[in-house]
Parts: sequence; C-alpha cells; structure tokens
Amino acid sequence: MKKKTLVFDMGNVLITFDTHAILAGRGLDREEIDIFTETVFRSPEWREYDRGTVEKSAFLRPIGLLPPKLAALAKDMILDHVFGEVYMPPFPATQELVRRAKLAGYPLYLLSNAGQDFYVYKKKIPALDSFDGLFISSDWKLLKPDREIYLAFLEKFSLCAQDCLFIDDMQVNIDGAKAVGMDGVCFNAARDPIEKLYSDLAEKGIVI
Repeated sequence: MKKKTLVFDMGNVLITFDTHAILAGRGLDREEIDIFTETVFRSPEWREYDRGTVEKSAFLRPIGLLPPKLAALAKDMILDHVFGEVYMPPFPATQELVRRAKLAGYPLYLLSNAGQDFYVYKKKIPALDSFDGLFISSDWKLLKPDREIYLAFLEKFSLCAQDCLFIDDMQVNIDGAKAVGMDGVCFNAARDPIEKLYSDLAEKGIVI
C-alpha cells in the first residue's frame, strides 16, 4: 500500500511564530504589542513579502507609521536582522515526529508562506534535512490559502492531491488544501501538545 505524503507548513508547526511572545520579550506592553502587530505583522507589506512581490525595503512604509520606540525596534528586528533566524527557533517535538515519519518511509514536503529570508534561516531548521522537497511561496508569487499555490505545489512535485495530507496551524489553509482534494489536519505546536498531532495522524491511518 502506498504511503501517504505528508506536507508540512513551517510557522507554528516546525518553527515558532509567536509574535506576541516575541514582542513581550522585548519589553513591550499590551498596547504597544497591538500597535506593532497591526502596523507591521498585519500590513500589506508583510503579506506581499511572503508572496515575493516586494523587497524588504517595503517595510520602511509601515515602520514609518510607528512611534519612535516601536519604529526603532521594528527596524532592528526586520531590516537589520533576519527575523526568522533570530526569533523563530524550531520545535524539538515536531522535529522528532518528522524524524520518525522519515524512518517510517513517508514522503515529506514543505509548503509554506515565507519570504526570501527563508534561504538564510532554513539552515537552523534541522527537520528540513529530512524533506523530499521545499515549496516556498515567494519563489512562486503565490500565497496560501489561494487555490493556485496548492495546484502549483502538486504539479511541481508530480503529486496526487488525494495522496497528500497537509499539516498547518491555520484552518483556512487546511480548507484551501481540501478544496483541491488534499486531506489535512490543523496543528499549532505553540498551543497543542504533540500528542494531538500523533493522534490526528493515527486517525488518518498514519502511525509513526
């Protein structure tokens, strides 16, 4: 029997993406965190950088909207450093699950919304060494949950949608995958115990 192909998201599945905790750790209060999040992380530039349609210099616009303290922090975090390399460490428990899945013979792929900085910080994600292919949104000028990104992913790796199971931390992205025939489970490693993912996979017939 052919083994299911496991397709992983990256943020909050393989690596941390807890912007609230990151900002709180830099000494911001709740109001400052809300301002920073709304202005930067939810900006059109953040989304378009993941799509690959703007350069990092585009962040100068939202940064310029922030009060001086927050603007200085945003410049340091996003322009002066690679955000993913500094603030997005891997989850050891998911790394172990990936290792076990590889040993069990499951094909493994990455499907992630990420800007070109990915190619700087990917070396800090040990799980990726086990993957058979990586699909990064900014390489294709596409974004989840748009239908086109899932179709492009399947075509690039000559995969059948019905053979794939997608693991993502956002239900909207799982729904996008299901719309093209892929199965999926929603899992957030920052919130959910790893036992939940093992259990959800087992319910799909994937025992690792």
